[in-house]
Amino acid sequence: MKLKYKDFANTYSGLYKTARFYPEVLRLKKNNLNFKKAQKLLMNRVSNSTLYSWWLNKSTPLPFKDFKSIKNEFSHQDIENLATIIGHILGDGGISKKKFLHYCNTELFLIDEFQKAMRNVFNAKAKVRKEESGIMRLCYGRKFSRVLITLFGNFSGEEDKKITPQIDKMPIWWKVKLLQALYNDDGSVPKTETYVSLKQKDKNMILWTQKTLREMDINSGLTKDGSNWLLRIAGYRNLLKFKEKINFSKGYRKQIQLDKIIERIKFPHWETKNKILKLIKNGISKRKEIAKKLKMNEYVIYGHLHGWKRLYRKSTLGLVDLGIVKIKKIRKINLYYV
Repeated sequence: MKLKYKDFANTYSGLYKTARFYPEVLRLKKNNLNFKKAQKLLMNRVSNSTLYSWWLNKSTPLPFKDFKSIKNEFSHQDIENLATIIGHILGDGGISKKKFLHYCNTELFLIDEFQKAMRNVFNAKAKVRKEESGIMRLCYGRKFSRVLITLFGNFSGEEDKKITPQIDKMPIWWKVKLLQALYNDDGSVPKTETYVSLKQKDKNMILWTQKTLREMDINSGLTKDGSNWLLRIAGYRNLLKFKEKINFSKGYRKQIQLDKIIERIKFPHWETKNKILKLIKNGISKRKEIAKKLKMNEYVIYGHLHGWKRLYRKSTLGLVDLGIVKIKKIRKINLYYV
């Protein structure tokens, strides 16, 4: 992923619109073109006084200074950290009208997580303010906001936040990192209920979250909650998939509460299914071998994998039917994998 100067310069106000042509001026000077010819080439794009000042190195436009002072090529590790940064900005952060980047939380480890991601990508330090209420507030310079806007579009303002086409086209692993940060901030795991919820003002953002969850085979329900939209993930299978594929940060109270909920609503037959899953994950792929390990009848293992079809009672779905386990057939033998 690479930052382009013209796109970066376009995030500045109209006062800096001519700054887009500064690299062209540098190129003309490097090619030993005289001032009058450069003046003619850049006519109607850069004023004579500005061009003269640039030509004699008397001034450098702010967008170019900022561009040269920040990272503009990003590694895989940087892109991973950017997912965390964007997720937190969509959660408890934001970009002000004056393009300052801010993030706040009462959880110190989330403040540290955001600071670490910003430090890893941009080597950026924040202005930190702690309020009497316990809220920690971070504020970063405008050039960092401009980089994020250049890469991911106008995804955040002071109040409104949205999923841009640039965010939507990112790979699923990146969206998972974004969603974990977002759920860490705005997700909820009520102690008296059996679901994970996410509340947002913007309907399109919550619909995008629901769509992304569905891509990971996690079903959710959407309801209106006053002026907000509430997305709930419920049911053993969906909660288990959420834990395995997204989850909250390890050791976070929300993650601990999610574990308690999953344990509380687990049906007895899921204990056997979880044992089967564990064996499959450890490379035991044949039904006969699984039955031998668990000291169970092979037909019972078949039922847990493929479900039980009943005439007079409701049929049940197996791990294969639920999409948790997949099959690969080799010489009439089913090999199971996840």
